[in-house]
Formats: sequence, C-alpha cells, structure tokens
Amino acid sequence: MMFLLGLGAALGALGCGSDEVPEPSGAKPPEPPATTDAGPGGEEAACAPLGETVVVSQEDGTTPSILWANGSYLVAWQTLTGGTDEVRVARIGTDGSVSPAHVVATLAGSHAVPSLQATSSGPMIAWEDVGPSGLVIQALALGADGTPTGQPIQLGTSDATEARAATAPMSGGLAVAWMETPGVRLGLVSSGGMSSTTALPGARFPALASRGNELAVAWSTGAELSIARTTGMPGSSVTGTVVRTGAGEARLPSVAIDASGASLVAWEDTREGAERIYLVRAAASGAKQGEVRVEDAEGSANWPIVTVLGERTAVTYYQFQGGPPSIFLSVFGPDLARDGATLRVSGKNARYPAVAFSGSELGVAWAEKDAGIRMRRVGCD
Repeated sequence: MMFLLGLGAALGALGCGSDEVPEPSGAKPPEPPATTDAGPGGEEAACAPLGETVVVSQEDGTTPSILWANGSYLVAWQTLTGGTDEVRVARIGTDGSVSPAHVVATLAGSHAVPSLQATSSGPMIAWEDVGPSGLVIQALALGADGTPTGQPIQLGTSDATEARAATAPMSGGLAVAWMETPGVRLGLVSSGGMSSTTALPGARFPALASRGNELAVAWSTGAELSIARTTGMPGSSVTGTVVRTGAGEARLPSVAIDASGASLVAWEDTREGAERIYLVRAAASGAKQGEVRVEDAEGSANWPIVTVLGERTAVTYYQFQGGPPSIFLSVFGPDLARDGATLRVSGKNARYPAVAFSGSELGVAWAEKDAGIRMRRVGCD
C-alpha cells in the first residue's frame, strides 16, 4: 500500500511533524497499579499480567491506540497539555522499554481519537482534526518505531461535531468510515485516492474489521445495532442485519471477525439505564447466534474493545465499580460462555482502553487521569 506515500505527496503536508519528545528528566514513574486475577467467587481469570505496568507517557493524554508490529508495540495518543495538543506515537518493547515519542500531528481542534493500523507497507495512523470547513480525517505512514514517513493524506471530511473515524486494511487499500450529518460515510482509499463512497443514512458510531478481503461493518441507529458483511467493498448501499433493538440505546460498537468467519460485536448498552457492555456473535450471513452481558459487577461500563483470541473472544472496557474507573478484561468461549473471572488490568482513574493481539499475548493501553498513558502486557491461557 505505497499509496500512503504517493497520495500524501500529491496532497501536501497537513500539519505533520517528526520531533522526538523525551519524558521530563528526573521524573519518577509512579508505582504500577495493583491487579487482581481472581473473581469474587475465587475462580481464576483466563488471563494474567505479564510484567509490570509500563509508563508510556507521564504527560496527561487521552484515547490511546495500540498496534503490534515488527515484534513490538506502537502506542499512539493525544496529548492534553492545556495548550496546543498533539498526536504522538512511541514504540514499546516486550521488555518494557519505551522509545522517545514522535509527534505525528499538531492539532487545531480538541479531539483526535487516533487509530493505528497495520498495512501491507507498514504501520499507519489515522486521526481527525479541525479543517477550514469542518472536520478532516487524515492518515500518515509510520516507520517501524513510529517515525512519521512522507506527508499526511486526507481520507475524508465531515460536517458533524465528531467524526469517530474507523479504519480496516483491505487488499485494495484502506477501508474508512466516519460520521457525518446525518449518517455515516464508508469508502476505500487506494493509490488512486478515495473511491466512490457508500452512505449509511441515520447511522452513528461506525466500527470496521477485516479478515483477508472480508469486511465487517457495525453501526447503531439509536436503539438498533446493525452489522453487515461484504467481500471487498460494498456498492452503492449497505444492508445490515439488526442484532439489537428494544429499550435504551446502543453506542460505540467494536467489531471483529473470528477464524470461523463469525462476527463479534461489543457495545455500550443503556437498556437498564446505566451503561452496560453486551457482546453478540453473528454468522457471516448476519444471523444472530447469541448475546451475553459482559461485565459481571455493578457500575457504569464504557468503551468496549473486542479482540479475537483463536476460538475465544476478549472484551476490554473501563468500569466504575463503586469508585473511580479501572480497566477490566473478560474472556468468552465460542458459545459466549464466560471463561474464568474478569481480570482487572489497571489501577484507578483509568479509561479508554486500546488492545492489540500479537498472536500470543495482548497489549492493553489506557489513559489515566492526570497521569498520562499506561500499557500492560497480558497473557491468556
């Protein structure tokens, strides 16, 4: 996918930088948070931490993204400095080493929601920012250590207050979906630029996943949560199967495709008033095969991330369990039966988890209020 370089050069620079940002000298990293690996009934969790929590950045940040590439992790995040914010990327080794962060973009707006993806030509990062006439979704190719290469490319624009762009690599380019008024726009960026796009009227909170040339698209329309599967990119329209409806709303879905071809979707759900997390499994045809509530404790739960672990599925989220939020991880079998106890990955004041699977372990990143970006490796039996 050399289009990231070629198309970027044609469009020109859009606020890219490549300055390294070292941590403040003499700063002492905080002690790693306590982590539990047994449920209230004494059952062991299916997963356990591998090593201590890694301090990726001590400066305040938000909405990290994480990617496994070339034998290490890349973590991207938005800084919250009180002035001009930036999108940064750092490389984290499996030994816990953290490379100096690279500045990917200096933001004109207040939220970027960066997203890392692996492409055939290497890592790529996408984010949103304020442009001359609305939001602009941009992307940039990265080196193995997160160094920006080339110039940013423009993936799309939005007239909405937030775009929440989702991306997924495809054989013909990069699938991109984002919110606009009044719906979602889905398209494919390749060496020839953005191909014809598909509108999803009324849709909100798009989520994408790919496996080979199979694409899964999930979105919500208030009370309804829909999923569609296509081979390659869809044509002029997308027809989804509704897998959730009824009381409350469905928000912020996350989708993945497992080895059998089934789709797994997790989302925030308000059917009980407070936010809960639910997980559904659907056949490639869209037929619903099961649904389960993910968290097994009371308290508002948010920001689910679904990850396929062979025949099992992990759902990572943050939850308020009688106090400040922590990051939790639950594992389910192919029949959506719970596999072990829920694992608490982080300490308190942790939100916005991001997850990458290396093939043998999970990398979980998150933001801690007033304490920066953290990351922890997790192994699952």
